[in-house]
Order: sequence, then structure tokens, then C-alpha cells
Amino acid sequence: MGIANFLGPLIKKKKVHHTKNVVAVEEDMYGFYKRIERQSRVKKNYLNEKLRVIVVDWLIQVHMDFGFEQETLFLAVNVVDRFLSSVVVSVSELKLVAMAALVIACKYEGKRFPSAVEFQDMIPETYFTCLFEASFTQEEINSMEEKILNKLVWKIMVPTIHSFLVELLGSFGITDRLLKNMAFYFGELAMNDYATTTMHSPSMIAASAIHAARSCMLEISHGREWAKTLQKTGYSKRDIASCAKMLLRLAKMTARGMPNKKVFEKYSDTTWDAVALIP
Repeated sequence: MGIANFLGPLIKKKKVHHTKNVVAVEEDMYGFYKRIERQSRVKKNYLNEKLRVIVVDWLIQVHMDFGFEQETLFLAVNVVDRFLSSVVVSVSELKLVAMAALVIACKYEGKRFPSAVEFQDMIPETYFTCLFEASFTQEEINSMEEKILNKLVWKIMVPTIHSFLVELLGSFGITDRLLKNMAFYFGELAMNDYATTTMHSPSMIAASAIHAARSCMLEISHGREWAKTLQKTGYSKRDIASCAKMLLRLAKMTARGMPNKKVFEKYSDTTWDAVALIP
């Protein structure tokens, strides 16, 4: 179930009211996402950066191996971030939190989801693999899932970087597969980077990811349409360009082997047109 379908009943259909030559148009889906995204912003300094990279690497690995939907990954990371920014857990429980968050994300965004015990033995290739060697029972996973849901007051379906990318790419009418994959690559790099996630909002990151992707593709056509899309974001060209430069620097660092190895590995595959090899 996508967020648009889940939140659809909460959003009124677009109506136009004419009052003394003034036309008021109710917000569209992007406007609604942008208005509520502050409710799901990640707090700073909730977890050691290296530990967070390990957690997200593990989620990316499981996501790749099971072929989960892309939005499932972004939502799972968001759930982990919001929960750990409010609750202190031991290092040994990080894998349990990640597993429960992935189960929750699969139930909300995925078309299918396996039992958590099926993917709990997957260990990321990091020097902290010992953190993910612990095994948990289904009862322990269920208990953590309930704890997360209660702590987040069941507010699970929130706009993520992926949500904004889908809306903006749709508004811009982008059909070029390579450009879309490049935009999602930058979006996932940002999702996996603690500093970027806490510094910029999901909507800002999504707009900047598309801007960065266009620069990599030397996309100079449809300039007028892209200008209209940028105007829709509510951000200045300077803000978008600044964040896009940060994403490009992050891509170059990743290509040199630090710190987002799993993201680079994923997008170096032909499934994603090997876009990680372009920047």
C-alpha cells in the first residue's frame, strides 16, 4: 500500500474557489507531503554515525536480497531513525530494531513480507559484523514491533525522500530511465548519510537529487518545465544547487569506497543502469 493510497481519504479532492478574480486551489499531494514532513524529521545526534551506517547497510542488503519495493527501504530507515531518536537501546538491540522496522515497512508499503526470522541471519560486510550476529525469536521481534508502533503512536505512513522523488519526477514528466535511476541513487545516498538526513528535509533532498542527476546527465532540455517544477518545491535555486553539490560530493566519496558501500554496490549493478559509476 503506497502512502498516496493510505493518506488519500485524508486529502480533499482538488477544488477551485473563485472569489473576486482570486483563484484558490487546494493543495495537491506534494503540498500535503511538504506540510506534514516536519512531523517525521529526524532528530540530530541520536546514534553514532558509524553504527547508523551499519544499520542502514543491513537494511539495504536485505532489501536487495528479498527484492522489496524501493519505498519499503526508505520507510524502514525512517522508522528506525524516528524510533531511535526517542528511545535509547543497547547496541545489541540495533539489529532487532532494524528487523522490526523492516517488518513494519513491508506491511505498509510492500506487496509481500516474509517472517522476520527469514532474514535475520543476513550480516553486512563491515568490521562491526559482530553487532548483527545475534539471533532473536519471533516473539522478541513481535514485541519490538509493538514497542516501535506504540512509541510512534502508529504514525508510520509519513513522506520520505522516496515519496517526494516520485511526486517531483511525476510533475516533471521524466520518463528517462537513466535520469530517474540517477535521482534515486542520490536520494538513497542522502538517506544513508546521517549528516545529510539531519541537515535537510526530505523534500529538499528529493529536489536536489533530481537537480544533481540532471547535471550528471548534462540534461539541458525541458529547462522551462524543470523551472516550473523547482518553483513548485518552494525552494530557491541557490538552496537546491547547494544541496545538490553536497550530494555530488557524497557520490564521489562513495565511489572511493566510503562510506556508503552497499548503496554504491546496489547502483553499480545493471539493474539500476550502473548509475553509480557515472558521477
